[in-house]
Amino acid sequence: MSIKRPPSIVAIALTALTALTLAACQPAEQVEEPAEAVPPINLVEVTVFDFAFKAPDQIPSGWTTLRVKNAGKQEHFALLQRLPEGKRIDDYGAEVGAVFGEVWERYSAGEIDRDGAGQALGQQLPEWFFAELVPSGGVAITEPGATSQSTVHLEPGIYVMECYVKTPGGVWHTMLGMVHEITVTADASDASPPDADAELTLSNYQIAVSGELAAGTNTVAVHVVDTPEGMMAHDINLFRLDEGVDVDEIVAWMDWMDLDGFRAPAPGYSLGGVEHLAAGATGYMTVDFKPGRYAWVSEGYGAQGVALEFTIE
Repeated sequence: MSIKRPPSIVAIALTALTALTLAACQPAEQVEEPAEAVPPINLVEVTVFDFAFKAPDQIPSGWTTLRVKNAGKQEHFALLQRLPEGKRIDDYGAEVGAVFGEVWERYSAGEIDRDGAGQALGQQLPEWFFAELVPSGGVAITEPGATSQSTVHLEPGIYVMECYVKTPGGVWHTMLGMVHEITVTADASDASPPDADAELTLSNYQIAVSGELAAGTNTVAVHVVDTPEGMMAHDINLFRLDEGVDVDEIVAWMDWMDLDGFRAPAPGYSLGGVEHLAAGATGYMTVDFKPGRYAWVSEGYGAQGVALEFTIE
């Protein structure tokens, strides 16, 4: 009969040492670094044509990034305005669009002058147009073939998206079908506004800039302080100024009340911006700058001083 001897202390130690040596030779387990959190984005893709919008009929509320691709041959923009409760796009066309069309026809025919056209609009447009329609931002004028992006905060409601640049012949794009209804639901996205590299502040009638812009991708916050002393809310458009073009030419072109104003094509290269916003609101635009001359220009108030030329080195 054989007797099984217990292992010696030396054997136990050698076994343990061997195990530790083998463990040390194994490759260390790779520990993944936690990925940097990416803020959620509520992205709405919009394509504009000559003369129509391809856009969703319904989107969630909250911070919304509008990315507008201009697939047309003329400049276009995408302005969002929240309609009063109970109003729809057909009401907007019948009570607002029809009035603009009728007054503009008389103005173009020489039956009334510019001041008379302004007075007629003030008298004939419905009260809700001035008191209850909420300008809610959107993507400003964008060059044919280009894509522009802006971010705005949208409350639940029914919105009209429109573009009223004029054709070379002087016809408003709205009259050719560039209106679209969007329902913004009570289901809010969890998106946040982007971080800004620079800030613009718009007021009666001034534009103030803080922060530095440089070549490359920049996000600009646009703060609206007050309601202008006129028919339109504040907005801001960005143009690249080619050789021989100055900011005064852009300001003159953007005067939509001029019979020859706002007709495609623009004298500068349009890079988007933030469309009309109510007092106290903030919108953001993201743009890729190349070295050159640029200008910020307000559609309604460039001639009153809301225009600024600058250079990107």
